[in-house]
Amino acid sequence: MNPHASVLRRSDHDSSSLPALVESGGAASSIRGRRANFLQLQALVTVVLSYQLLFVDDTSWSQQGILTAVVGMLALCGLLIVLPARLIGADWFPVALGVADVVITSFLIYTSGNASSDLYLAYFVIILIVTTSRTTLQLTLFMALVSVIYGWVLYQEIEETGAVLVRHLIRIPLLLIMAIFYRSTAETVRLVANYDSVTGLPNRRHLLRLLSDGSPAGKVRHALLYVYLDGFKRVNGTLGQVVGDQLLTVVVGRIKQCLRTTDLVARVGPDEFSVLLHNVGTHEIAGRLAQRILQALKAPLTSDEHEIFIAANIGIALSAEQGSADQLIVNADAAVARAKEQGKNSYEFYSPDMNARAYEGLVLESRLHRAIEREEIVVYYQPQIHLVSRAVVGFEALARWKDPEAGLVSPATFIPLAEETGLIIPIGEAVLRQACRQLQCWREAGYQDLQLSVNVSARQFRQVDLAERVAAVLAETGIPSDLLEIELTESCIMQDAETALLTLGKLKAMGIHLSIDDFGTGYSSLIYLRRFPLDTLKIDRAFTQDMTKSSDAEAIIDAIIAMSAALKLKVIAEGVETEAQMRMLVQQKCYLAQGFAFCKPLPAEDITRWLATWPLMHQDSLPQGEAA
Repeated sequence: MNPHASVLRRSDHDSSSLPALVESGGAASSIRGRRANFLQLQALVTVVLSYQLLFVDDTSWSQQGILTAVVGMLALCGLLIVLPARLIGADWFPVALGVADVVITSFLIYTSGNASSDLYLAYFVIILIVTTSRTTLQLTLFMALVSVIYGWVLYQEIEETGAVLVRHLIRIPLLLIMAIFYRSTAETVRLVANYDSVTGLPNRRHLLRLLSDGSPAGKVRHALLYVYLDGFKRVNGTLGQVVGDQLLTVVVGRIKQCLRTTDLVARVGPDEFSVLLHNVGTHEIAGRLAQRILQALKAPLTSDEHEIFIAANIGIALSAEQGSADQLIVNADAAVARAKEQGKNSYEFYSPDMNARAYEGLVLESRLHRAIEREEIVVYYQPQIHLVSRAVVGFEALARWKDPEAGLVSPATFIPLAEETGLIIPIGEAVLRQACRQLQCWREAGYQDLQLSVNVSARQFRQVDLAERVAAVLAETGIPSDLLEIELTESCIMQDAETALLTLGKLKAMGIHLSIDDFGTGYSSLIYLRRFPLDTLKIDRAFTQDMTKSSDAEAIIDAIIAMSAALKLKVIAEGVETEAQMRMLVQQKCYLAQGFAFCKPLPAEDITRWLATWPLMHQDSLPQGEAA
């Protein structure tokens, strides 16, 4: 029986308690043990070979030298056995050890003075034959064959020399032991290369081989489910890798409970699994199994005092509709990406347009990389106006991509991609630097009191050194910190409110103003809103544009303004486009606004010309009671 068949069978039970898994061990422990034993087996092989030195024919070797060499070999083996696990687990280590073993073997054979003997040809035949055995029966037959081959060669040499070669008789059991070690080592290497060490499941490489070898023919269809665990990385980072590994084992058990005995589960990524469903007749069967898996993963997991909830997304591709095994995996991956867009605990079937979208996204990402290098990300500015005095009080800096070939690329196209890929960080820094330099140019031209608002994305805000980065840009451009306002979304600061409080405190201590963008569209705790050192709330354009035709929108704006007044915060209305909206905002005591009614976002040179034509350019005329 295949000792690893257990990783393919359906699990008969599952436990939501993580500590219980430590005792169970299972296939994963077996593989981890074999990985460690690989080193020990190699060390024992070296011990067996070192005995060659005891029968060396070279008179230049003294008895003391031989004993010293043997003791040195044993000491080396002892050192190898106690090496740390992280070194044993390195990808390069088995290769390096194998090379060292070959060098030592060759050296000892030639040192023994019998390198030309047919016995050494038999020696290598033994290693080759026994290493290729896969079952107990094969191993038994090969061992018998090895004994016959080696015994015959030894007999022939005794006939020719007329002497009983005692040292060669000793080699018979030693070579058999050594061959068995090599066979076990080869099996260990196969396991390490094809199975995941944590869960004991086939890895991505082995799954691809299984798909290629068992490609369905005719009308027989297999389905590949790509399962992505949402939130696993957060668990791993918060509770540690040990708990994360235990969590994975529970997840595997739950997935297996949902499947048939003919189905197979593989781990293809840190938080990703693939499920191969054999002989799936219709989409409905695959869909029901996907729903069953999602439902099984909803139940909480417990670890000590922690209760862990995870969610999943599943992408499904059917083999009869796809091409090669590689293509099937790519299609399932595309389907799970679409499922993520639909929200947690959802699944999607692959459709041909998904690959087209994925390809377009890949091309766009490549272009965006080049755009950052070529400084194609430029800043547009939209003025913020005092509705009573009509004075310009500041500008909001907005990122735009000026592609030499495609022209101006919409922010709705590249900003989400930049956020997903992490490119938003260099983009955000470039926008902040460009905007501060431009504000300094306007200050030198006589516009001293303009304030600059710059958006900071959620990914930027999570940088631990955000305050230091902002301070460096201010020092580089010479902008006073009280002229800069950082805009954040509600969801951005509420993801980790306590950490956000620390970052906001650093920025506030520098004298930087802080505002909440698109207020009212996300989710906020009023307790945290009171604790955050904010200066401004920006009313989302959706409320502003509906206020003249919807009493609900008008009531929401009125509530935001009243709350801001109670918290001593300024309010700016976005998306103002008509005189009617301006009048209603003033009546509700909201005196600051921006929108197309005044000016659309424009590049710096156009805004400079616009400033020259705007009648009121200074905040000196602002009514003091209406500035808030």
